Amino acid sequence: MDIQSFFFHDFIREDEVLHVARVTIYSRRDISLHKHDFAEIFWVENGSGIHLINGREIKLERGDIVMIRPDDQHTFTSSKKGLTIMNLAFSTGTLHYLRTRYFPDLNYYFWTDDFLPFTTSVDIALIRQISRRAEGCFRFRNSLLHLDSLLLFIFRSIAANEDIVVKSKQIPLWLHNAMQDFCTPELFKQGYSGFVNICGKNIDHINRTIRKVLYKSLSDLIAELRMNYAAKQLVITNVPIKTICSDCGFNSLAHFYKTFKKFYQVTPYYFRQMNQNVA
Repeated sequence: MDIQSFFFHDFIREDEVLHVARVTIYSRRDISLHKHDFAEIFWVENGSGIHLINGREIKLERGDIVMIRPDDQHTFTSSKKGLTIMNLAFSTGTLHYLRTRYFPDLNYYFWTDDFLPFTTSVDIALIRQISRRAEGCFRFRNSLLHLDSLLLFIFRSIAANEDIVVKSKQIPLWLHNAMQDFCTPELFKQGYSGFVNICGKNIDHINRTIRKVLYKSLSDLIAELRMNYAAKQLVITNVPIKTICSDCGFNSLAHFYKTFKKFYQVTPYYFRQMNQNVA
């Protein structure tokens, strides 16, 4: 079977950074076997069919999401009722940027070494959300901001449903993301409930996972994240220590001082003095 090569510049205008399309497939002749010089993510909105990918036949159902790497060779065939997919195509430059900035240690998603590309299945309600966001990007095809926003929404939505592992530390991606996001006064003041809510998991599972991969308790982790935030504020701002104490979720300045000294061996006052000295 002949393999066609699709090129990103054939689908976009010169100033565009993304291509969004919805297509209903009724036979293998609708889309030829191909590979391309860009990355593509597609999701199944309706119907069912077969994904012919790298010489394999993989069943596709409503709710499936697939991330196609540039060298993957694929096409589709459908059931009698057809297969409706929506896809988003973007350059390998964006793919490299995402890897470097967000997933340097993650051999997953577009960066899996597996023979077959990353595939997962999500609730149809989430598929509808992704489709609405993709449709919204159609008017902003020259906007990297809208492209990045859509891709990150997809990544985060998938991560919330799977125990994806950051291989450098064997940390599930949902926990990695929660540790990155738990960094605002609003969440610090919510304490345990704030962290649990952004994890999207039950508290017993969160506790077990933290002890297994980080060798500490949830309370220790929350204290560490609060103190990391406090240290940063002490160095890069002139916000009063009392305000930082409150922003970190502490009602007692003495307790804040004690906790901070446990992590940094000096008081917040001396930590600021040492790190804000200018020669």
